Amino acid sequence: MKSIPNDSPVNIDYTNLRELDLNLLIALDVLITEASVTKAAERLNMSQSTMSYSLKRLRTILNDDILIRTSREMEVTPYARQISDRIRQILVEIQSTLLEKETFNPATAKETFKIAASDYVEATIGLSLIQQLTTQAPGIRIRISNLEKENVLDTLDDNRIDIVINPGLPIKSWHVEENLYREEFVCVFRDDNSVGELSLTDYLERPHILVSLRDDFQGYYDKILENQQQSRRIVWSTTHFMAVPFLIANSNCVALIPNRMAQQCAKAMNLKLLPPPIAIEGFTISMVWHQRNRNNLAHQWLRQQIVDAVKNI
Repeated sequence: MKSIPNDSPVNIDYTNLRELDLNLLIALDVLITEASVTKAAERLNMSQSTMSYSLKRLRTILNDDILIRTSREMEVTPYARQISDRIRQILVEIQSTLLEKETFNPATAKETFKIAASDYVEATIGLSLIQQLTTQAPGIRIRISNLEKENVLDTLDDNRIDIVINPGLPIKSWHVEENLYREEFVCVFRDDNSVGELSLTDYLERPHILVSLRDDFQGYYDKILENQQQSRRIVWSTTHFMAVPFLIANSNCVALIPNRMAQQCAKAMNLKLLPPPIAIEGFTISMVWHQRNRNNLAHQWLRQQIVDAVKNI
C-alpha cells in the first residue's frame, strides 16, 4: 500500500467511510485468512451468526461475495485476495499508530536535530550539551542555525527547525515555551588594574561595542541613557556576541554582554566585569517548540538534555 505524505492533499469521503467500522476490517482480514465463517468466528471469539452478519455487511459495502461456496469448501474470491495485503497493512498501521507505544533509545538512535540560537546561547550551553550527547547518544547530531528573529518562528512552523532558544519571542497559541534561565548584563572591558568601579562618566567616555540583531547602532541601553539625557559613542555594531570579548581584549572599548558568557571569557582574556553604571533589566532565555512535537519521545529527550545542560552551567 502506498504511503501518503502528511502534507499531501487527500479527499476523504467521510459519509461512505462511516459504513465501514474497524470491526468489519478485522472480520474481513480473518475471513480471508481462514476462508471459513466458522473458523473466523472462533478466532475472534464471536458467534457464527454475528460473523455471518459481518460478512453480509461486507458483501454489500464492497459489492463482492468475499467467500463463495464450492463443492467441498468456501473459497476466497479473486477480489478479496487482491485486497488482502492492503487490508492487512491498514490493520498493522492502525495497531502501530494507536496501540503500540513509541520507544526512543538515545544510545542507539540516529537523529539530527536543528536548533536556532544565537552564538551567545551556543557558547553558554553548548559545552555541557555536547558532553551529554557524546556520552549518552553518540548517534545524535545537532545543527545550530542562525537566529533571525523576524522569521525564526516561521521556520519552526514549517518544521525546518526543531527548537528555538532565545528571549522574548512573539509565540503563537500553537507554540510551547519553557523558561531555561535568567540572565543579567555586565560591563566588560580590558582589565588594566586601574578601574575598581565604573562611574557613568567613565562609562560614557569610552568607545562602545554594541551587539544588535538589527542593522543599527542603538540598543535598549541607549533608550535608558536618553531618558537621563545621556548618550554613548558606539563605534562598532555586530550581530555576533562571541566576537566582542576578542575585540575588547585588544582595545579600550567597553560593551554590555550577558554575564554567563562574560564569566567564561573574562579569565582567559584578562577582562574586567563590572555592573552597568545605570541598572538595566536582564532577560529570560526560553526554549520554544511547535506543539506537534509535544509528545514526540525523541524531541522530549532532547528538550530534557537542554534543561540538564543549563543546570550544569
